[in-house]
Amino acid sequence: MWFRILVLAVGTFALGTDAFVISGILPDMAHQLNISVDLAGQLVTVFSLTYALGAPVLATLAGNVGRKRLLLFSLSLFVAANVLAAVATSFGVLIVARVLAAIGAALYTPTASAVAAALAPAEKRGRALSLVMTGMTVSLILGVPLGIVIGSQFGWQMTFVLIATLSALALVGVLALFPTVANPPAIKLSTRLALLRKPTVFVTLLVTLACIVGNFTVYTYLGPFLQQVTHLNGVGISSVFFLFGLVGLLGNAIGAYSIDRWGAVRTIVPCVVVVGLAFLTLSLAATSFLTVAVAIAMWSIAGTTILPAQQHRLIALSPEGPGVVLSLNSSAIYLGSAGGLLWGSDGAFHATDHARLDR
Repeated sequence: MWFRILVLAVGTFALGTDAFVISGILPDMAHQLNISVDLAGQLVTVFSLTYALGAPVLATLAGNVGRKRLLLFSLSLFVAANVLAAVATSFGVLIVARVLAAIGAALYTPTASAVAAALAPAEKRGRALSLVMTGMTVSLILGVPLGIVIGSQFGWQMTFVLIATLSALALVGVLALFPTVANPPAIKLSTRLALLRKPTVFVTLLVTLACIVGNFTVYTYLGPFLQQVTHLNGVGISSVFFLFGLVGLLGNAIGAYSIDRWGAVRTIVPCVVVVGLAFLTLSLAATSFLTVAVAIAMWSIAGTTILPAQQHRLIALSPEGPGVVLSLNSSAIYLGSAGGLLWGSDGAFHATDHARLDR
């Protein structure tokens, strides 16, 4: 069971690398395509919005498709989309590639989480969901730095080749190792959206949305902020981002234990409080590198614990259709990331201006 769930985590690792690495290779992409960095940045927004708006619709259209077949299709589409991005010679083709990649990701992520939950016994479901989401965390530690290094040394196209290769490995693993997973009953889009009228589901999704907006708002301008407050250079800032992801692994482990031991709600509430305190510390008391490092560690540990706990909570609230609520949760995640990127980019702009004036 655990090896199969690890294969699913390889898929989320590829998806996480694809989602986060773009920011690091945008300047090179913009230069080679003769477009502005701002315009190239729309590749991130297009991906996030396509995922967010498409997840519930795609889950409805794919309701009768077997779970293993759906995993294979979504990974195949994701591989093809990244191959297309690697050979793209125009911004228009890249936009198409990002839309296709978002569709593949929107199909894969909730399906992988639902399959992991189905494979695991009830008392180990939290650990199974945490392991799948660990792929996202590890992508911040290894995938994004590796993708940026490869892009800088061999061209940004090779970054997409790396992502396609990782996705293909997950594809082969699913094809070779996974059994047929019981298909949930088909549910209409109207029924899916009707879940939003359930107060407990709606509030839980709002928690996901708020947490992701906060995370991405701060994460977007963390680099300029570190430069201004701690006066770190590029290598130092990269090291902080690496440590952010590395400490996040501890958050995944803590979350897995806490969810199975004390339940989702008792895990989520203190984590939200800790993240809020970390952000307050960064805003009001960031006077030294040590203070900033402690705040970032608190944020990383608590922040990475929240998502699997949210998934566990949503499955408990709608056990008859876990894929439905997980697709809505995925929509909330990517709506939050798009909102955080837009809001955070404004903060990054002002932070960079202040840093420039200070020099």
